[in-house]
Amino acid sequence: MTSESNYLFSPAEWSAIHLHKYYLSKQAGHEICLKDTVANWMKYYSEKWRKKQQELIEKNGKNPIHERRFSPAEWKALRVHRYFLSQRYHRWVSIEETIEDWQKNYAKIWRQKRMVLSSRNQMEQILAHKWLESQKVHHDIGSAAATDWIKKYADRWRQWWESE
Repeated sequence: MTSESNYLFSPAEWSAIHLHKYYLSKQAGHEICLKDTVANWMKYYSEKWRKKQQELIEKNGKNPIHERRFSPAEWKALRVHRYFLSQRYHRWVSIEETIEDWQKNYAKIWRQKRMVLSSRNQMEQILAHKWLESQKVHHDIGSAAATDWIKKYADRWRQWWESE
């Protein structure tokens, strides 16, 4: 299955691609897969969209989307939030509206829950590592397993976690 992480697009482009997917699906009467949406987007719209974005940057001096710094996980949450806002208002909601509403009403709670999940998942990984390493040496290695896991796997795990 192809996921968004397999393509190199900016968050603003992903927003435009999801909007394109929405209209393609609506026109076809069924859900259009991401791969087909991206192919269609690249063939017909990507160059026009990028030129228009460049014009906006030159005209306004900056692009509000590029000013915001969100992790990949936050961008995914924003896209989901945008979908539900669009359903609530019966129209496609702009990314600026989405970001404003998400930061005002949901970002703090989302980040707190994400931190709890992150801590819980890291602890599960550490305990699994402790169990495996203890099995290898035939005795409980205790807190040394946590230190070992942090040295060996913590960076890669956090990168993976942020991309999910």
